[in-house]
Amino acid sequence: MIERKQDYFRVPITMPSDMVSYLENLGIECKKSGGHKIANTMIVRCAIRLLVDMDLDISKVRSEEELEERMKKAAKKY
Repeated sequence: MIERKQDYFRVPITMPSDMVSYLENLGIECKKSGGHKIANTMIVRCAIRLLVDMDLDISKVRSEEELEERMKKAAKKY
């Protein structure tokens, strides 16, 4: 599937500063190793594509921490 920028939707998300720093550093590290700087949005889109591919059970999840544990469990199976 070819993605076109005009098909994208802007989605505001909030996260703690350490997560923002991690995303920025991840993108910069790619450039330092010979690639191009990866945009934060590209990293997030790829992470969501991975979630789509995993068998993630979100039934009865009640907290962010519980969701994180379910994601880790699904990632181990994946």
